[in-house]
Parts: sequence; C-alpha cells; structure tokens
Amino acid sequence: MINKCLKLLLSMSIALISILGLTSPSAFASDLTVRFAWYMPPHTATANQAETIAKNIKEMSHGSIKVLTYPSGSLLKASNIANGLANNTANMGINAMHWWSKYAPALQWDTIPFLAPNATTLLKALHGKLGKDVDAILEKHGVHVVAWGFYGYAKSYVNSKRTIIKPADLKGLRMRSEGSLSAMFLKSQGATPVAMDSSEVYTSMQRGALDGATSGLSTITSRKWYEVGKYVTAIHYVPLVYPVQVNLKWWKGLTQQQRDLITKAAKASEKAAVQDIENEFTNDIKLLKAKGNHVTQLTGKQLTPWKETAGVMERKLYLKETGATGQKILDDLKPYSK
Repeated sequence: MINKCLKLLLSMSIALISILGLTSPSAFASDLTVRFAWYMPPHTATANQAETIAKNIKEMSHGSIKVLTYPSGSLLKASNIANGLANNTANMGINAMHWWSKYAPALQWDTIPFLAPNATTLLKALHGKLGKDVDAILEKHGVHVVAWGFYGYAKSYVNSKRTIIKPADLKGLRMRSEGSLSAMFLKSQGATPVAMDSSEVYTSMQRGALDGATSGLSTITSRKWYEVGKYVTAIHYVPLVYPVQVNLKWWKGLTQQQRDLITKAAKASEKAAVQDIENEFTNDIKLLKAKGNHVTQLTGKQLTPWKETAGVMERKLYLKETGATGQKILDDLKPYSK
C-alpha cells in the first residue's frame, strides 16, 4: 500500500514538473537574442509598432527572449534592409514590401493607387489568401512574414514650386519617386523621376537638385521636408504595406514555442498600428498647416483624374511586368476593392 502511494506521488510530481516546465519562461526560450531592425524615424507608425512588438516579446516571454532593437536605420537602411534580413544581419525587421520588388516585381502591388480603400480593409485581405500568396513569394527570398504593418498613406506630394491638384500639374518638376511604378507615372505626366533614399531628400531639395518628392505625410513631416517644400498635396489612397519579417532559416531553427510567442507578440500590434496611421494622417495635416505650408487634401471628384491616370496606368504597367503572378495578387484583392 505504501509503495503504491509513493508511486502515485512520484507520478504526480513528474507531471507537475512537466507542466511547470512547459509554462515557465525557460521553456519559451533559453538565451535567445533577437536582432530587430527598422529604418523609419521615431514617432512614426512603423517605429511605434516595432517598439510595441519588442515590448510584447519581452513581457510575454517574461524576459527570457532578449530583443536588441536597431531603430532609424542604425543597422540597416531602406536600401539594404531586404538583403540584411535575407542574410540574417537582422533576425527580424520591418521594411517596405515594395523594396523587395527588384527581386520579386509582383511585390510592388501595394504602390498601385486605389486597390483598397483603407488599411483596415487591406489588413483583412492580408489575413486571407493575399497574405499567404505574398508570404510564399517572400519565403523564396529567405524571409517569412509574422505580422502585418503599414507605413501609412503613401504618394502624397511635397514640392517647392506650385500646388498640385491634378496629375498634369506634375509636369516639369524633378521629383523623388517611390518605386518603379511611381517613377513611370511621374514620367508619363512630364515630370522627371529621381530614385533616392529618403534620408537624402531634404538636402537635395534644399540645394535645388530636387523640386519635390512623393512619399507619405509621415515621412514629409518626420524628415521635415516641409521646411524645403511649401506645397503639400495630401492623398488618402495608398496604404503601403510594411510586413514584420524574420529570416526564414533563423526562424526554422527556433522551437515551436519560440515561434508561437514571437508571432503572437507581433500580431498583437496590428490593430493599433492601423489606428496609428489613420491618426497620423490627420495629425500630419494639422502640423503642416500649423507650420505655414500650403496643404491641399484631395477628396471626391478631385480624385477622378488620379484614378484615370495613376490607377489605370500603374495596374497595366504592373501586370505587364509581373504577368500571372501579378494577376494572382490583384485577383486576391478584388473582393476588397471599392
């Protein structure tokens, strides 16, 4: 009888130890350090999301996963972060999806205007077939998506010469472009597109080498381009996707519990990130007006010529360059378009 009791107690003790082991911090990660990089400056939606993810990982792992953060391009810049993630310079990072387009042209789809009405709708699409198809393309280049983020609403315009209301107003301006489709659109309207890292735009405009640039309001304000460009045209029509990515080989080397925890920590940031870019768009317009800039916010019928030029043209150019892969992406988006 005593032996049976001892055996029962021993079995219960082993079971309890197993349960505690599975739920203890050391079970999630033992001496795991994550190098996490992004290039957007502080107080932008991307930087806020990245900081939230790092905090979530620390809290959810009870500090057993250490996250080394490299913000504002301190480890990798916009021009080399894709390579840096693929070669594991950073284990984890957030960067513009369209920066992958030189390796996979189909990944510049999010720069096409009017594909989705807002980031909330686009996030729903990314949680479905669209997200799976995008991730499948990225995995061929050595990275995996663990969550989705947004830079904000891209393709607003800032320049030092005049107000831009319709596409034809771009004629004669030397403008920093944002991706190859953006460059082709600018050229079609008589502007001269210039490929340039966002960190170089301020000085180039200051010296007169550029008349202006196309980007999101968050970049125009955070990088203070409004100081060298009086005229701003704000358009709420291209929510650029900034996936939260990890190096695929590194990711596969983690335990399932580690992968689950990091994924949960990253996904928990998505909803707030969407709200952040909506607030950011509104607040940036207020800031620009307060700084004395001439701000034109295009709405309603004012958007029609942009849909008929940028929207139609960039879809055609995109499909010409990407073929069946690009068509598959656009088909994924159809249920979510206006």
